[in-house]
Amino acid sequence: MLGDENSIALLSKMMEMSTGRQKVIAHNIANANTPGYSRRELEFEDKLKEILSSGSLDDLHKLKGKVVLDESGAPRNDGNNINITEEMNEMSQNGVMFSLMQKAFKSKVGIIKSAIR
Repeated sequence: MLGDENSIALLSKMMEMSTGRQKVIAHNIANANTPGYSRRELEFEDKLKEILSSGSLDDLHKLKGKVVLDESGAPRNDGNNINITEEMNEMSQNGVMFSLMQKAFKSKVGIIKSAIR
């Protein structure tokens, strides 16, 4: 199990990645009607899994999300592959995840504050 210091660092990094993902999703939504626009995603999960499986969070501070093109969706006649319903769903799910991580972070900090008192 992660110690408080490690879990706080992990939660902080996860909130950072979630914020980045929210920006990418918002950018997709803003370009939903831009001809030729390809959907973008923020990838970081594989690198995070690597860090976690190493047994040490020493490299956590180096974790950066990578914005990549997602050309898997069928493009419309104008070449744009944004599905606004899917983007709104992604934004909602990401928001819920951020909220859960934020609550866990606050809880961990509260425990530490309580121990200090």
